[in-house]
Amino acid sequence: MKFFVLVIASIPLILWKQCSDDPNDCVCTEEFRMYLVTVIDTLGNPVDSLTTTITNDRGKQYDFSNYLPPPYMPGSYPIMTDGYQHEFGQRKEKIFFTGTKHNKEVAGEYLFNTDDCFCHVYKVSGPDTLILK
Repeated sequence: MKFFVLVIASIPLILWKQCSDDPNDCVCTEEFRMYLVTVIDTLGNPVDSLTTTITNDRGKQYDFSNYLPPPYMPGSYPIMTDGYQHEFGQRKEKIFFTGTKHNKEVAGEYLFNTDDCFCHVYKVSGPDTLILK
């Protein structure tokens, strides 16, 4: 019985010793992040059915045709998702959003980066709302 108690009491010590203090020891969550921009007209109404293009400063184009924003967010468009997290580093990367509809255009510039473990993208700067003019 004493042996059993000693073994049970030792489990927290064993688990504690297995923890790492290494800052590069990564554990990513199952969360999937999607950053959106809302496009409105000059009256403040959401604009649907934009033709959008998302590129970086080197000309790479991102495809978000498989990522639809929630239906309760009219006028919202993806600008970046965790699906591209491995293309970013801790250095900030410029992302350009452009949208067109009926000869009107809207544009926004964003900065994104990722964490040390390349788990998630993070929006560093850029507007949440754009106005189609």
